[in-house]
Amino acid sequence: MIDLSSPHRKRLILILIALAAIGWVLWEGRQSLVPFALGAILAYLMTPLVSLFQMVFPKRGILAGFGSVFAILLTYALFLTAFITAGYYVFPPLIQETVEFIEAIPRYWDISQREFSLLMDWYEDEVPDQWKAQIEENLASLGSQVLSTTQSALMATLGAVSSIIGFGAGLALLPLWIFYVLKDREKGAERFYTMWPRHWQTDVRNLVTIVDRVLSAYIRGQIFVSATVGLATGLAMWAIGIEPVLVLAVLAGLTNLIPILGPVIAFFIIALVTLATEPDRIWLVAIAFIGIQQLESTFLVPRIHGHAVRVNPAIVMILVVVGGAIWGLLGMIVILPIAAAIRDVFVYAYNRIEVPEDEDELEAEPPPGQLPLEPPENNSS
Repeated sequence: MIDLSSPHRKRLILILIALAAIGWVLWEGRQSLVPFALGAILAYLMTPLVSLFQMVFPKRGILAGFGSVFAILLTYALFLTAFITAGYYVFPPLIQETVEFIEAIPRYWDISQREFSLLMDWYEDEVPDQWKAQIEENLASLGSQVLSTTQSALMATLGAVSSIIGFGAGLALLPLWIFYVLKDREKGAERFYTMWPRHWQTDVRNLVTIVDRVLSAYIRGQIFVSATVGLATGLAMWAIGIEPVLVLAVLAGLTNLIPILGPVIAFFIIALVTLATEPDRIWLVAIAFIGIQQLESTFLVPRIHGHAVRVNPAIVMILVVVGGAIWGLLGMIVILPIAAAIRDVFVYAYNRIEVPEDEDELEAEPPPGQLPLEPPENNSS
């Protein structure tokens, strides 16, 4: 049990006041913190490389104290090389295709409307009436949900654009901020743990480990999955003959960051382009998208995310709508890992309260995601 005698109670009140003050400051400046959120993602991606370089760096000698600095600089060099290479080979054609794509959007829309009218004529003539009612009811429900989510996300996103000065300042400081985050991550973590009362430190470490495990697995996994989906989409569009390949591949990869709704948005955009340019190949595009989504849901997501994020698709849809309404487009992307982390923290706290009063058992972290009513596994033979 936590001792709530007078000194402990005062410490608890002090910690809660500090957390409330920090939370208020972060909330008031949330629009300027977007660059640091991106920086945190980059730091997550860089951490494994930094740790690897630190392992191979000499532990003794005159350069031993500079191991972390050299590891970070080497990681920066690799990322910068990759960025420059992409900028030389990928960005120029991507920018050109993007400009051409934006200029062609009105033409795409007009042509796709005509093709869609022909498709609707076929639908009216060939589809039985009893099927039409069910199809139209489902489409109306889906359309209203997508429209509501999109409107809420756009309003929240446009509202966040108002703080352009803070955003620019944060972006300028981002490389230096990431450097210090990577350099002092271990010392900073230890200082954070020592802030808490001694009998709380085990729980705090466990909670940080749980959150870090969920967020790091989701961020790295989702970026890999989105890159794979973008590459697969680009190859499929190239094979089918739908232009512009690079723009459509990037759109598919970026929208895939949004759970559930992202692939629908990507298919809608690519379907419009296909109807406007190569309408007879729309079925090939649909088959390609079905295949890519099966590849993602069957092979990539279970193996990349593992057990970090386990949320029912129906709950995911609700979370995406809520995230879009609160934080805009960014909220639609980050709401799922945040919800998964909160869930695992709740399960840990619930089990932590209910376990026996043996201190050795109290410090043991329960399996992530274990249901509150499930007894802990008995490994004794």
